Amino acid sequence: MNHAITELAKSFLNLLFPPHCVNCKRYLDQATDLMLCAFCNRKICQNPKPYCERCGRSIDNSGALCAECRKTKLHFSAARSAYIYDGALKEVIRAFKYKGKLTLGAGLARLLMDFIKENEDMILGIDAITFVPLQNGRMRERGFNQSKALASRIAEEIKIHCPDLLEKIRSTKNQNELSRDGRLCNLRGAFRIRRGSDIKGLRILLVDDVMTTGSTLSECSKTLFDAGAAEVRCLTLARGL
Repeated sequence: MNHAITELAKSFLNLLFPPHCVNCKRYLDQATDLMLCAFCNRKICQNPKPYCERCGRSIDNSGALCAECRKTKLHFSAARSAYIYDGALKEVIRAFKYKGKLTLGAGLARLLMDFIKENEDMILGIDAITFVPLQNGRMRERGFNQSKALASRIAEEIKIHCPDLLEKIRSTKNQNELSRDGRLCNLRGAFRIRRGSDIKGLRILLVDDVMTTGSTLSECSKTLFDAGAAEVRCLTLARGL
């Protein structure tokens, strides 16, 4: 009965507010979990293999480090990004983060789970999943943490604990306004472990929505390692070009 009522309510809302593609704005015959038309959905691009062993950037040769990882120290054990942050997927992520389209979280988590099923080594032996925290001002502005939303859905799917381990203790400039070196300096000392968290010896999967230079994930990973984590792997939905 409840399912029937829910479906009836969805149908009524679709009549009042016909669903449209988040990317091309074309009207949809039926709402999808990513709110994309079939054409735009096909334009979502996986991050192609082979990957840099450390940061997960797409490179030409397997079993190698990319040029950035050869010259820059990143503190995580390994990082992987499922898709390219461009086109249709970029618009979906932006609608999820900045426009209050929270229902898109289920579709984005599904994309991450599809990647995990094809790359099970990312979760092999993991003890806990956590996420990159937001500073208080941004949390109040958005009303939710998009990385926590993704991490929680993944943890529920694969039956792994998802503790809130990290907190951001000072405001920082927007990372997209800074150079690579500036990003690294901007975040230094910006995170700490939440009081009462005991992570000694744990292997942790750290989740975020988008990775560009890896500086945020690196600083969060350093914080986790300093608190005694045995391993920190990082997983993001998308990789910035």
